[in-house]
Amino acid sequence: MFRAVVRALESARFRPEITLSRIAPPRGLAPHAISFAAEVGRSLSPRAARAHDAAGPREAPASGRFVVLYDESCPQPWQGPFRIVSWFRSRMDTEMGRDELLTDVSWAWLTDTLGEHGALFTAEGGTASRTVERHYGSLTDRADVAQVEVRASWTPVPQPPQGGAPHWAESHLRAWTHVLCTAAGLPPHHEGVAYV
Repeated sequence: MFRAVVRALESARFRPEITLSRIAPPRGLAPHAISFAAEVGRSLSPRAARAHDAAGPREAPASGRFVVLYDESCPQPWQGPFRIVSWFRSRMDTEMGRDELLTDVSWAWLTDTLGEHGALFTAEGGTASRTVERHYGSLTDRADVAQVEVRASWTPVPQPPQGGAPHWAESHLRAWTHVLCTAAGLPPHHEGVAYV
């Protein structure tokens, strides 16, 4: 069962702004686990990409981790054999970062997007936080920085694939990467549609 999840996640494809790479999973959380790191940048032309690289390393607008745990003993808090653990962090406009509703909105990005992608879930829990950094003294020439961070876990409710639909694990990962793109401020993406 876990091998099918690994195959589905490793074969999933995403929009070009997403860099997704498999990383070592955290130890001790479950007998089996698969983990990914993701960054969301802006889709750049080759010339713009060279200029961006020449400017030096910069933090991605949004980044995070996505982990699928599997324990066939079905730990009671999970309410199932699988558990997904994730976090993402995104830079925000400072005015948005000061908005007290940002944490509620960012949590809703996650839960609503899972639902929109048909990624059924239960026993969800987590935290959302926002920070605004203001610089002082010799650092006053730096702009204020705001960011939101969401740490969440949920139990997927696996559904058998029907009529060419993606594996349930792919639906969860695809929904999560969609949340990262939303947090990074990217417009909606539709296959086969060119954006200028």
